[in-house]
Amino acid sequence: MRLTKQAVIWVLANLKELRAGEYPEMHLGYLERPLATRTRGHHAPFENPCLAAAEIEKRLKVCGRDGFLTKVHYCMEEQDEEIARSLSLPAEAVSKGVKDALSYITNTWPKSRGYKEFKERKRATSRRGSRYFD
Repeated sequence: MRLTKQAVIWVLANLKELRAGEYPEMHLGYLERPLATRTRGHHAPFENPCLAAAEIEKRLKVCGRDGFLTKVHYCMEEQDEEIARSLSLPAEAVSKGVKDALSYITNTWPKSRGYKEFKERKRATSRRGSRYFD
């Protein structure tokens, strides 16, 4: 299942309702393609978003602390500074963790490498790339 960042953000913002099996009201234009589509057979229209919610939670668990920070940021609609203050972390670490986790879970899945390796490779690539623009 390939997910867009907008779809992940929508699912996390509505996670409480989706966990309860309820389908939250969608705002048109928020998602590129709605997760709720007409289905054939014996499936309810809200089934796709509920399955996506479970998949997103599974992927975020792989990201450890960054996955938790992402859930807090989008589910509870907390600002990075407030999360950082509550957990005694630098605000930059929270922002970077949320961005990295969101990037990791929205790329091709299942992953051929773990989250730690993804972050190390991303860090090395950004360092290497910055040499060319100094």
